[in-house]
Amino acid sequence: MQWVDRMNQAIDYIEAHLTQEIDPAAISRIMACPYSVFQRSFAPITGIQLSEYIRRRRLSCAAYDLHNTDQRVLDIAVKYGYQSADAFASAFKRVHGITPQEARLPDANLKFYARLTFTFMIMGVNEMDYKVINKEAFDVLGIRRTTPYGGGTWGIVKSDGSAKRLEEIGGGPCDLGLCFGFDEEGNDDYMCGLAYSGKDVPGFDRYHCPAATWLVFTAKGTISGGVLGQTWKRIYGEFMPQSEYQQLDLPTIEQYVQWDEAADACHVDIFIPVQK
Repeated sequence: MQWVDRMNQAIDYIEAHLTQEIDPAAISRIMACPYSVFQRSFAPITGIQLSEYIRRRRLSCAAYDLHNTDQRVLDIAVKYGYQSADAFASAFKRVHGITPQEARLPDANLKFYARLTFTFMIMGVNEMDYKVINKEAFDVLGIRRTTPYGGGTWGIVKSDGSAKRLEEIGGGPCDLGLCFGFDEEGNDDYMCGLAYSGKDVPGFDRYHCPAATWLVFTAKGTISGGVLGQTWKRIYGEFMPQSEYQQLDLPTIEQYVQWDEAADACHVDIFIPVQK
């Protein structure tokens, strides 16, 4: 229950600071883990990026203020963290489909996003296979980009020939995806590449991963069935809260053993860096 309590306390903190700066250090203290770990695990558990959840909650509250008070649009914009009325209007319309001025009409159609609440559920009927391995330090050579989702970087390396060139340089498959975390807009800092021990190569990024202990889970099934997303959700929603392990502030790794869209089949090993 401790994990559930901590998650609810983190949401309590966010709710209390919707009109203020949200301090990552405060959330880190509540969750007893690095903020980046909390941020990365939020989406697999809830189905929404942390930054998007905060944005929706702020714009839900802003819609209430517009419809029920006489506060100026600019004052409401500043109240919820927007530096200009134009930036606020753009974000507001993306969520509600109407402008802030239209939200003041009596028959305005507004959207409401409720605060999250975490509760205890009986889960774990289906087993989860995992293994614990110790890996020496290693390097990854590849392309690191920040895109709206991790697949955006895979799209880049597959379309511009980078993946093929990496395989020629490294002598093996370009099969590693490293997730470093998300920015305030919910964009994914992600690297596609392969294990590599040679010299630096112009035009490619390099990441040195220190020696660490890793939990390894396998997602194997159909791509259309969403097995990869389901496995991530079970890792953070079932396994990690009840385990003796704490995730380290290192990138998580997806190793694509198979990803065949034509055959609708995938096999992805997921590596979570941990300590007891």
